[in-house]
Amino acid sequence: MRIGIIGLPASGKTTLFNALTRGRAATGFAAGRGANLGVAHVPDNRLDALTELYKPQRTVPAEVTYVDLPGPSEYDGPKGGMFAGEALTQLQTVDAVLVVVRGFEDASVPHVKGGTDWRRDVSDIAFDLLFADIALLDRRIERLTKDIKGASQADRVRINNDIESLRHLQSELEEGTPLRAREFTEQERGAVRDTFLLSALPFLVAVNIGEGDIPTSDQMSSEASEAVGTQKSGAVAVCASLEAELAGMDADEEADFRESMEAGESGLSRIINLSYQVLGLISFLTVGEDEVRAWTVERDTPAAVAAGRIHSDIERGFIRGEVVAYDDLLKCGSQSEARTQGLLRSEGREYLMQDGDTVNFLFSV
Repeated sequence: MRIGIIGLPASGKTTLFNALTRGRAATGFAAGRGANLGVAHVPDNRLDALTELYKPQRTVPAEVTYVDLPGPSEYDGPKGGMFAGEALTQLQTVDAVLVVVRGFEDASVPHVKGGTDWRRDVSDIAFDLLFADIALLDRRIERLTKDIKGASQADRVRINNDIESLRHLQSELEEGTPLRAREFTEQERGAVRDTFLLSALPFLVAVNIGEGDIPTSDQMSSEASEAVGTQKSGAVAVCASLEAELAGMDADEEADFRESMEAGESGLSRIINLSYQVLGLISFLTVGEDEVRAWTVERDTPAAVAAGRIHSDIERGFIRGEVVAYDDLLKCGSQSEARTQGLLRSEGREYLMQDGDTVNFLFSV
């Protein structure tokens, strides 16, 4: 999973990036103009329990790649110019966008809009995504219009149908409707096949709050979630500066400090849980004395396709999967005991993987 982090100047997006990835990217005036790239391990208590059970040589959590995208040096409103150059190129490689908006007050760092209003900032950035898509579709229509010249009659019909579909999508964007809020027809999918549309991406929002607002972060998360809606969207409130500070501590020290601050669950866990929820992702697990590992797939992925996440040969030569639910495996203490108790199941290639399935794939190539 690859998530692009975007935001207005002084929103704290690079601070949050550092907290998520335990990175050291420069912030503020020292920040560069290029993208920052980092990897975060997905917190999963099930891995800890399985590691204790199997004592493997290594434990490998699932990973999320974060791309902290270069933002504008100044901003006077949504005009589509926020997403250009490297920012646009990088956004075309991600599975979702994480919008960081400022919810804290700091007189020493003025807001580019003159005052803090995270709802306004979410709306402005969302409209910038719409404007960028309108421009992308304009270029696609322009190319198709040129292709009509010299085309056969059959190709002219197809091209005109594509142009009509693209103009219909443009009209929805102009009315303020992001493309993630709709299902595409087969005709529309064909029309946009060569165009990466930003407003179709899942839309995650992190409201960056001050330390004084931490006790009310759950309430603010609910308000932000309601504001962004439910169409492949979600929101959470986090204190990026505190999370970045805690990311530099060892686990026990962090736990004690988090308790003293009443900071609750880590920002990393909250954002990753939100990402999994909005993107419809789950983790399945492979276990053994050599390795305990979590793998990320979309919910209801067929077993053979999930096997391909491990290696293409396993998918190609798939025979069956030996599956035990995580809770059952922990209760039994081993896969052999789970088999004895009738809790180990043999599943075929079309079996739909469930969150927490522990599985051993059998294959032949």
